[in-house]
Amino acid sequence: MNKGTQAGLGLVTAGLITGVAMLTTFGGADSASAQETGPGGGIKTDAPVPGWVRELINKHAGECPQVTASLLAAQLYTESNFNSGATSPVGALGIAQFMPGTWAQHGKDGDGDGVKDIRNPADAIAAQAAYDCTLAKEVKKVPGDSTDNMLAAYNAGGGAVIKYGGIPPYPETRDYVRNIRALASKWADAVSPDAPAGKGAARAITAAKTALGTWYRWGGSCVMPYEGVGGCDCSSLTKMAWSAAGVNLPRTTYDQVHAGTAVKAVSQLAPGDLLFSVPGSAGPEHVGMYIGGGQVIDAPHTGAQVRIKPLSYWKPQIIAMRHVG
Repeated sequence: MNKGTQAGLGLVTAGLITGVAMLTTFGGADSASAQETGPGGGIKTDAPVPGWVRELINKHAGECPQVTASLLAAQLYTESNFNSGATSPVGALGIAQFMPGTWAQHGKDGDGDGVKDIRNPADAIAAQAAYDCTLAKEVKKVPGDSTDNMLAAYNAGGGAVIKYGGIPPYPETRDYVRNIRALASKWADAVSPDAPAGKGAARAITAAKTALGTWYRWGGSCVMPYEGVGGCDCSSLTKMAWSAAGVNLPRTTYDQVHAGTAVKAVSQLAPGDLLFSVPGSAGPEHVGMYIGGGQVIDAPHTGAQVRIKPLSYWKPQIIAMRHVG
């Protein structure tokens, strides 16, 4: 539930196309208009999370490393039992239990209808994910587990977490953190262990992660410090990453999809492999890189930042996979 600023606290309680093996696609996100969604910690299929909630969670999970899909689901369940009409005794509203005062500052228009509606789950879940990440940044220098500290800040406020150097000694906050972490672990989709990344893939992954949080730039060269024309688009990110490992990839997705060798099944993915989505007349319009642990890094679209998202989000969108290392 969101105690809000009034209390000085934050929130509480395969075919062949042009010779490349292609897989079925059910949608996707091109390099200029990719849809958002979330890092490892995808939600088990048998977890009691409604489909419409899963869809909204997958759209916004992964805005920062702490905010996994399973964590968002557990947090929403703890806050409201997925009830968008919930109202707490202290006035917190909606599925994410924002206090009106906090919503006024942190509310989001998650569905693009021009209205920030505290009771609209599309808006509230977008705001919850973003606010979680804001709090994670606020308490990033506090010792301890960054996810625990983020959740404690959501419940008791970032100031309290900073004051106490970690989770405050409030029984409600300690229970809040413990219960959400336990439920998130229970609901998290198990990820098959990856083979250790080869030296080349490890270098590529490390290089790609240096661009995390930087703004997308269509046609950008993806050169540090990743500003202006040095920003990254989807294919310049993968090219830059593999260049750090001594592999010279082509510049565009249309050409990168022909590099290396085809990966025939998602179960055969190795860290560093490229995943392509969004079919276009010249070939795939979007690319990301599998970094292991059920996670994919990509530069999504104008107005968004380089991010890590769950492989579970990518699966229905993948039209080709390539091993390039």
